Amino acid sequence: MAATSAGSVEVTIRIDLADAPRIAEIVRTFQRLGLTDAVPHPRLGIVRGSVPATHLKALREVAGVASVREDRNYRVQPG
Repeated sequence: MAATSAGSVEVTIRIDLADAPRIAEIVRTFQRLGLTDAVPHPRLGIVRGSVPATHLKALREVAGVASVREDRNYRVQPG
């Protein structure tokens, strides 16, 4: 998982297609749950941002959320 400051993780949240028109409202809910640096992509039905790892379950329970994925970063090690 891609860790950020203070135990936060970067996430990509997919919104149900039927709830896509409510994306602004859903993002406000995410922000109340601790999502920072929120970047909504309405045409794609996704929202990216950072959230404390302990809040992932709460994000998954928001009405309209299809999935919450922790983003992962990979580094090539010299070899």
